[in-house]
Amino acid sequence: MKILSIILLMATLSLGGCTPIKQPLDEDPAPIAAEETTPLSGSALLERREELERAQRDLRHFRATAENLSHHRDRRGSNLFRAFVHAYMGMHLDPLLKSEWQSRHPELAETDANLRLIKADVLVRMREVGRAQQVLNDVSRRFLGREDMLIEFPIGNQTTLRQALEILSEGKWRG
Repeated sequence: MKILSIILLMATLSLGGCTPIKQPLDEDPAPIAAEETTPLSGSALLERREELERAQRDLRHFRATAENLSHHRDRRGSNLFRAFVHAYMGMHLDPLLKSEWQSRHPELAETDANLRLIKADVLVRMREVGRAQQVLNDVSRRFLGREDMLIEFPIGNQTTLRQALEILSEGKWRG
């Protein structure tokens, strides 16, 4: 029960800053779509970096929680947590990672790759290997030719993107 309380507290705290911005009905959605595909600079670039880093911190906490629930063999807590993580990814993370340009931007590429790999790691820890493989395939496609880029994965260590992809690919089949 204590773990469930912690999960609910984390959910409340992490989604507080992730409330989607609603658009008035008379506004045309096309300009927003154009903004999402156009590389940013200045303060907008800094804001995007902060959003990516915040999502990365969230996923690190989710990873630890998933690991803890698995260690304690808490099926009910794992199922509740899985539902929460899917909602978080669908409402906040996936729209944030949708743009292609940030994977190519020299100032955001490393953060973008780290975030995608942590997402795959969280999915592996929740035993969702198919979804994790989709993320790994997307990372391979987006960063084709830049596999020697240094990133922070596993968390706390620096490796190349190639090594991180291998670690995740091998690790996804472990029990």
